[in-house]
Amino acid sequence: MNVTVERRTSVSRPRANRKLERDEIEALVRRYREGATVYELAEEFGMHRQTVSAHLHREGVTLRSRVRMTPQLLARAIELYKAGWSTVQIGKELGVGTSTVGKALKRAGVQMRPAVAERAKPKRPCR
Repeated sequence: MNVTVERRTSVSRPRANRKLERDEIEALVRRYREGATVYELAEEFGMHRQTVSAHLHREGVTLRSRVRMTPQLLARAIELYKAGWSTVQIGKELGVGTSTVGKALKRAGVQMRPAVAERAKPKRPCR
């Protein structure tokens, strides 16, 4: 009996380095200046986020710092969460990461709802 086992890993295969053309570098810089994140550009241009950062640095672009949860953002996050928004939706709305939203809400003493996956599980009777 000949059995082939497919090996699955959580890490995708490394991509070969790709040299960007001048017009691609200009587009990368333009998109960053228009507000795209390094992570979005990495996906869009098919490269690692650090490679995107390196291109921007070489072009003299000052990288934006990550958005922090200011008191104003926290107040808005609390308002949205109480209105039924998920932490994912709030993060996208405010331009911060999902975990940043969750941690800030917890630190602020907001009672967190169970995760959607937990709410969707059918309850099993006790035996």
